[in-house]
Amino acid sequence: MGDTTHKDHRARMKERLLKHGLESFHDHEVLEVLLYFSVPRIDTNPIAHELMDKFGSLHAVIEANAEALREVKGIGENSIALITFFRQFMARYATDKEEYDLKFAAMDTSEKIGRYLKPRFIDKTEEHLVAMATDIKGKVLGVEEISKGSIRNTNINIRKLVEFALKYNASGIILAHNHPGGLAIPSDDDLNATRIIQEALMPMDIVVRDHIIIAGNDFVSLKDSNMMQYVSILQSDVHKRHILYKRPSQKCASNILDINKEKP
Repeated sequence: MGDTTHKDHRARMKERLLKHGLESFHDHEVLEVLLYFSVPRIDTNPIAHELMDKFGSLHAVIEANAEALREVKGIGENSIALITFFRQFMARYATDKEEYDLKFAAMDTSEKIGRYLKPRFIDKTEEHLVAMATDIKGKVLGVEEISKGSIRNTNINIRKLVEFALKYNASGIILAHNHPGGLAIPSDDDLNATRIIQEALMPMDIVVRDHIIIAGNDFVSLKDSNMMQYVSILQSDVHKRHILYKRPSQKCASNILDINKEKP
């Protein structure tokens, strides 16, 4: 009898979801329905309440790590895998939607750039450096992860970055990297990394247009913060050294790649 009642309750919840959407659900009910897919027979309502009591909000539950989730009674490995999948799926969805929505839009403000790139850093526990290739009008040509780990000189994959820029015949590059667990405040390492990258790209007439620092839901633009001027000082010196350069031939580009090849 109890099992039949429970099945009927689940059926009613699913029907309510399809008819009225999640807007009609409380946060604990959203979790209750989500857990249907990992807990097929047990009443998931008490588990959902336990999750909300421990973490305090729906987004905190979804962002919780496996170790913290295991402390909740009724949460097993299937539920942990489901919540992890759901969190990463939403990040993937947000990235894909941003790419689709902004596919034909110019990246002409730091707000657009930050909104476009921020989903790529969801759930990242170490620093990742991402590059966006743009044409002369700011239209996005491609986005690619360049390296991960602390953004210091030795960790920047210059060869990969140059190959990425050449692949799209980019006129500009916009950089973005994250400060996991920190603040979206540019560091000396961030400025030095921007200088090094600009110096590598300058012989090909490719400009670093901006560098976005992302931390959680916050992001800061070096350009908007007037910090790109520190990079511009170097750009001017590099431009003098390469004043005779125009966009290099494939042979010249190959030489640049060899010079900037990563140490083994």
